[in-house]
Amino acid sequence: MCPELAGKWSEWAQRHLLGAFCFQQARTIGLYAAFDHEVDTRLVFEGGLKQGKTMAFPRVMGEGEMVYLRETNWQKMVENKWGILEPSPDSLQVAVSELELVVVPGVAFARNGCRLGFGGGYYDRLLSRLEPDALTVGLAYSFQVLDNLPCEASDQKVKRIVTEQGFLKMCP
Repeated sequence: MCPELAGKWSEWAQRHLLGAFCFQQARTIGLYAAFDHEVDTRLVFEGGLKQGKTMAFPRVMGEGEMVYLRETNWQKMVENKWGILEPSPDSLQVAVSELELVVVPGVAFARNGCRLGFGGGYYDRLLSRLEPDALTVGLAYSFQVLDNLPCEASDQKVKRIVTEQGFLKMCP
């Protein structure tokens, strides 16, 4: 996809999320910093800060383990060994139980909520620890949404998917 189109679609997807009731109601939001052609989250981050929300990003803390750390300045984030931006290690940790909305990246999503990531299982382990009423939202381009994906018992499904076209109707 050409960078101009990706930028436009990324902005549209983020604006759909920013205008959603689930975003407006959430006080503590988990985001990701886009990597390798993922939908960007910078507008969501800035919008959340302007509304006084606690914005947190994942940081890899060990083999297969991530935690969320609070971030208030995108410029202070640092690259990890894969080139993904994370909060610095001295940022304040946000308990998984405090996250009300978690925006999740993926290579692909299925309309039943299954998600294909990069294969490390980091998000599956982290999402399995969320409170039952926490909302997980896959942020994707419409071409990343498929009818079906393989889904194992340990795979954590997202509850909603938003693309440049808006929130998608989820299937059981």
